[in-house]
Amino acid sequence: MDNNIAKATRLTTRVSIALMLALFLQGCASKGYQTVPRTTSGKIQQVNSGTVVATRSVVIEGEAGYLGRTGGAIVGSAVGQTAGKGTGRTLAAAGGAVVGGIVGGMIEKELSKKVAQELTVDLDDGHTVVVVQEPKDIGFVEGDRVSVTHTPSGEANVSHAHYQTDGIY
Repeated sequence: MDNNIAKATRLTTRVSIALMLALFLQGCASKGYQTVPRTTSGKIQQVNSGTVVATRSVVIEGEAGYLGRTGGAIVGSAVGQTAGKGTGRTLAAAGGAVVGGIVGGMIEKELSKKVAQELTVDLDDGHTVVVVQEPKDIGFVEGDRVSVTHTPSGEANVSHAHYQTDGIY
């Protein structure tokens, strides 16, 4: 029985390391570049100028994807394999997989939360829009002149305005 526990512990350790490595690599993939939604690639986007009138910090909720649920199920099953004998062991492994999948999903959801900034922008055309996005290197404050880029389907991005027209931002 001690041999089974040792095997399950090694498997659990390997799966945990693989899960952490995958999450680390996912976080490193976009360093140095602004990430844009895949749905905006190759699409016409409209740009409006405006002024930031309000900001607040928010958290974008995370998602429980396949990685967390699957990794949790594997670890839970491996731990369940160490309990009981025969049918009891099979039931423990199945129960461990279910519980592990739920817990793994919850962990991934928590780890994938993102701090963001909610920006209320009065556009020069008289409309007001609210955009939530991950913070840039230089955050936004009330009074900033900005460009709001958006697609017809609703994706939007706010960036600092870096141009002047007629002496006015």
